[in-house]
Amino acid sequence: MNKFYKGVSTLMILSMISAPINCFALTKTETVFSNLKSNGEVKSTDISVGLTNLDKGDIVDYSKLDNIKNVNGEEKFSRESEKITWKSTGKDIYYKGVLNDNLPITVSCKYYLNGEEKSLSEMKDKSGTVKMVFTFKNHLYDYNSHMYTPFVVSTLYTIDSKDNSNVEVSSGKVINTGNKTIITGISAPGLYESTDIEELKDMDTVTITYDTSKFSMNEVYFVMSPKLLEEVDLDFSKVSNLTSSLNTLQDGVNSLQSGANTIVEGEDTFNTGLSTLNSGLKEAMEGSNNLYEGLVQVNSGVSSLSNLTTLVDTLYSNYVKNSELLNNINSGVTKEQLENGIADATSKKTELENKLNEVNAGITMLESLESLTDEQSVQLETLKGQKTQLEYGISEYAKGISEAQTNLQSLPLAAAKLSGANEAIIQVLCGVLGVSDPSMINEDTINVFKTNINNLVGGVNQLTEGSKKLSTGLGELYEGSNKLVEGSTKLGDGNKSLLEGITKLNNEGISKLNSYGKKINNYSDKVNTLVNLSKNYKGYTSNNSDKTIFIYKLSK
Repeated sequence: MNKFYKGVSTLMILSMISAPINCFALTKTETVFSNLKSNGEVKSTDISVGLTNLDKGDIVDYSKLDNIKNVNGEEKFSRESEKITWKSTGKDIYYKGVLNDNLPITVSCKYYLNGEEKSLSEMKDKSGTVKMVFTFKNHLYDYNSHMYTPFVVSTLYTIDSKDNSNVEVSSGKVINTGNKTIITGISAPGLYESTDIEELKDMDTVTITYDTSKFSMNEVYFVMSPKLLEEVDLDFSKVSNLTSSLNTLQDGVNSLQSGANTIVEGEDTFNTGLSTLNSGLKEAMEGSNNLYEGLVQVNSGVSSLSNLTTLVDTLYSNYVKNSELLNNINSGVTKEQLENGIADATSKKTELENKLNEVNAGITMLESLESLTDEQSVQLETLKGQKTQLEYGISEYAKGISEAQTNLQSLPLAAAKLSGANEAIIQVLCGVLGVSDPSMINEDTINVFKTNINNLVGGVNQLTEGSKKLSTGLGELYEGSNKLVEGSTKLGDGNKSLLEGITKLNNEGISKLNSYGKKINNYSDKVNTLVNLSKNYKGYTSNNSDKTIFIYKLSK
């Protein structure tokens, strides 16, 4: 597509890509399209907004856009500052506008050939090892929580398999379809700065490397969503219970150590019990570490995958809609509708012109009289009012006929745009679903993908249940340590080796385990804050958007 962001038809098509489904109330979606230079600088930005599931009557919307234009209907609107009131007929409203504001995510692009940084023009038709580094910067920083609004960025790049080999991507997947190699990458800029989790340090960058015999740059697409954690509802109450139990266990072992100070000689039974306690506490510590690692993986992985299911449903739904529109254009249905509309409007315009001639004749006749009766004066004013109304109606019909004729002439361009949009959707779906054959993109494949995601979410529930069992097990261990304290009291004098063993247990076992529990609880607070930041993001052009998707295209 040579003009990806221009034309009314393009705006209508790409607005549908982000339209939500299965909603039962007024829903607002924003789709922000940016055309980038090869280094990542923004050349142009086009914004499309969709209002769906509308009732008839006044619909109140809010927008910072200038030069707002209805792109798929005749609904009018009035404006007071950022408040927009539409006269709804019950049909979906799609409009576009202009906003001179900074984008929330920016991209820096660098290119290397055989280890040396080059410009794309210097690399053209050259051979060697290519490296592309796309670095994303999140600018939505919340100064209250000192965290960034979480975004997930999907990168899509397609190259010919004939001239390129040994393709790798730092965070994503490579799919070879035979003639083409599809490269997808996933990143989450700002997530490391928000969580301080070392494993997320490079999640703001996607690096692609491959060997080429003749380098040629293709278009790169970046699809971004601010709803990284919105769908996730993690219950960390069990982790809080675990931390509380660990604190209680720490207190109990401290008491045990204090009591052991009075022990002079130990017995075999007591030593056996201490050994069992050491083994149990070691297993508890390892279980706590596993819980921590699992929660980190849940926060960084499952939430973004859940967000992908919504994107897949949206893209496929709009692929079907685009196909229906394209079929109507190719079959002539749309053309016939426009031609019938033009004919009907022309006929009505002619009727009004004939009526206007009659009214003008009546005005001319009355104005030719030397004097008018009161009744004739009233009649003259009535005819003049009718003349004004008829002239306005004729003008409006003329505008409608002109617009319809323009739309009729643009049908071939609209068909080309629809076809191009569907091609882009299929490429993205192939990358996300991990299929090499575009014909495999159907409802069955999508349902399998969603089932796999649901199974993964089920695994998260099992992890939560596992943390509950761990909490229960540590409680039982605490009860056992109480009995151990009672036994040590009855034993009276213990030996010094027993005291040293209990001291080591406390310093190297329980204290560390308790420290890990506090860290887990700390990360749960950060995840809850990220979830709230994601839910509270209400749009790029307004504060009442239900869904916002950013699509960047990197030029050749």
